[in-house]
Amino acid sequence: MVIITALGPARESDELITNTTALDADEIIDRLDTGLGDTLNGLPGVSSSAFAPGASRPIIRGMGEQRVQVLSNGIGVIDASTASPDHAVTADPLGVERIEILRGPASLAYGGGATGGVINVIDGLIVEEKPEKTFSGAVYGALTSGDEGKQVAGRVSGVFGDLVGVLNGSYLDSGDVEIPGFALSAAAREEAILDGADPADFANGTLPNSAVENQAVNAGLSWVGDNAFVGGAVRQLDQTYGSVAEETVFIELEQTRYDLRGGLTFDNSWLKSIVASGSTVEYQHTEFEGPGEPGTVFTNEGWEARLEAEHASLGGFEGVFGLQASDRDFAAIGDESVISPTGTTQTGVFVYETLDMGDWGIEGGLRYDTVDVENIIGGQRSYEPWNASFGAHMHVGPNVFLGASIAKTERAPTDLELFADGPHLATAQFLVGDDTLDIEEGVNYEITARFEDRGFSLGGSVYRYDFDNFIYLEDTGLVEPGDEEDLPIFDYVQAGATFTGFEIETNAALGSAFGIDWSADGSVDLVRAELKDGGNLPLIPPMSVNAGLEGRMNGVTGRIEGRYADKQDDVADYELPTDSYFTVDASVGIDVADGVRLLLEGRNLTDEEVRLHTSPLKEIAPQPGRNFRVGIRATF
Repeated sequence: MVIITALGPARESDELITNTTALDADEIIDRLDTGLGDTLNGLPGVSSSAFAPGASRPIIRGMGEQRVQVLSNGIGVIDASTASPDHAVTADPLGVERIEILRGPASLAYGGGATGGVINVIDGLIVEEKPEKTFSGAVYGALTSGDEGKQVAGRVSGVFGDLVGVLNGSYLDSGDVEIPGFALSAAAREEAILDGADPADFANGTLPNSAVENQAVNAGLSWVGDNAFVGGAVRQLDQTYGSVAEETVFIELEQTRYDLRGGLTFDNSWLKSIVASGSTVEYQHTEFEGPGEPGTVFTNEGWEARLEAEHASLGGFEGVFGLQASDRDFAAIGDESVISPTGTTQTGVFVYETLDMGDWGIEGGLRYDTVDVENIIGGQRSYEPWNASFGAHMHVGPNVFLGASIAKTERAPTDLELFADGPHLATAQFLVGDDTLDIEEGVNYEITARFEDRGFSLGGSVYRYDFDNFIYLEDTGLVEPGDEEDLPIFDYVQAGATFTGFEIETNAALGSAFGIDWSADGSVDLVRAELKDGGNLPLIPPMSVNAGLEGRMNGVTGRIEGRYADKQDDVADYELPTDSYFTVDASVGIDVADGVRLLLEGRNLTDEEVRLHTSPLKEIAPQPGRNFRVGIRATF
């Protein structure tokens, strides 16, 4: 059973009102891709921005960027990934211990920026409990065929009295990605030919400028006592990747992050524990126009701190209260300066409570924030968003779980939504903010049901997000003249919008045949996003269906999985429809020795042309074609 630790009392995922996912280190390795979004893509309700291998941000239920909080050990990543889909997320999935995906009432304890959900990437550098082993570690290495890639990660942990030290690192190097046919879609090729392009110049078989190189070195040291711990960690990430939208542009990214975390637990007290954590980050990436030609420089420097206090049962209620504060300075300097330097400070207080009465229970949360956004040209804007949630669940007999929740959400506009005023060539848009934008408000409803009995489970959620003042980019129909090309002007505007959808998951133990223990699993998800005055929102994923069959025998695991994505023709005015696709993946895992596992995997075995509607580059950059991976993971 999966235990969720994100907030409040640790509980089994099946006891949470809304759909929640947790991946351990082995499951992350099984799904591993170049970026965080592509690694999580295909989980129920989760898709990817898929801005080529170097940059992929998770999308939950059709919402991404500023509506999905990506955390590193419970604290925001503080990078530039929400500013543009071509900016990488600095939470690297390679070599981490655990990833939790949280939705519903508990997620709103992280603020309005978690309307879609929370993704917490946990690397375990700061240790809260002494490991059972004095010395332990894990190593992973793999080769991939479709991009001539190399993946390496390692981790060691040592206990020295009350001190615990952890060192981990990772390295990824991949070349241009092989694709099944032309990089340009049929519609894009036709348009290019009409504009006078030579078809012989179209990229075919390989996606130009899609190479990636990542390297990370991280270290942590903790003191762990009987009822307390305190520790610090430093993380250094360096990444270079091509911007597929522009064949000569590549990005060099560097982030240095320092973390402190400490906690106390109390016996025989109404207060169970107090945990304080904080991070300070220096982030910079440079967009090079060619070798030795630096262009725009993006920087983001800031800090974030969080205090959580968990209390014991008070009249049956258990929960957490706390406060959070952050300050960051974001700037884009150069020819593609889409926003002038802007600072954002935020302070929030929150409470989250649960009441479990056995066969039924309730939970809810409340959060209040003050948000100040100050631009050196546009001045300061201040907001006071409130977020509140309530949910209830009940057990109907031993096999059925029912849950329902409602949440009132408010989100302050971001710096880019308020003060953007410049070209963004990666998405071929000229962005214009609006400093009169109001708080984005919404009401979210969700109903969940699960059934489990004798090796079979079936669960699902139906949800609706009803927004007032939803902030989105609208094509004005005008263009901004440029030195190289004219760019369509997109304004940040507000209007009513709804997101309606469902997620269904099932697992079944099929018994034994031919000496093999068989199991099957599947999922279906769908979201529909519309403007209340008519029209569709852009970059919304279509319905997707996953089905897998797995067999286990004597330390060998084999799996075959199919994924179908329907066509997407509910599109915004400026979008083109996206074709459906069906892919087949297969893998074999072999325990070759105690703690040593060999992985053989093939993805997209039929070499299907896959274009994700959630990708701004879908017309010029398909997903990878057939790809094989051979890897080995050892723990000791």
